[in-house]
Amino acid sequence: MENQTSTHQNDSRITLLAVFEDTANNLLSTIALFNDQQINIALSDDSWTAGQIAEHVFKSNTQLIPVLNGAGKPAKRDATEKVKMIKDLFLDFEAKFKSAPNILPSNGPHDKSEVIALLQTAITGVREVINTKDLYLISTELVVPFFGELTRLEWLYLICYHTQKHIHQLKNLWQSL
Repeated sequence: MENQTSTHQNDSRITLLAVFEDTANNLLSTIALFNDQQINIALSDDSWTAGQIAEHVFKSNTQLIPVLNGAGKPAKRDATEKVKMIKDLFLDFEAKFKSAPNILPSNGPHDKSEVIALLQTAITGVREVINTKDLYLISTELVVPFFGELTRLEWLYLICYHTQKHIHQLKNLWQSL
């Protein structure tokens, strides 16, 4: 059973890593579309600039890295049970969410090369978690009220889908500029 679980987790890791790398590359290539001025343009008073979106993604991801590296406990359920719910919520592009205060972006201005460097740092940190941690453990460092306890695997998919939601937002912003 142990070996079967290990093989299954390795397959999950490979699949997750492919989704994560595709998401990370898409994020970086989308940010690269904006020039130094465009990265600081908002379409309205209540919308974010590309720089603010990128900073938000950076803050969100880097604040989750210690959670993912922290304590864990065995899951008494399928480690992927909540992935579909997370995906459905974050990839509903019509749904609007209010950001947690601790991951709100600054007003800027944002420097494009600094934003890209920050995102690359976050990507490296998340990739390290994917490659080294037991993804099937419940992360005990943080519980989200709506989702409850999440496995590291579910948290990592949340990072991917949250980022994909913001890539969609960035692409819409880019097309409108």
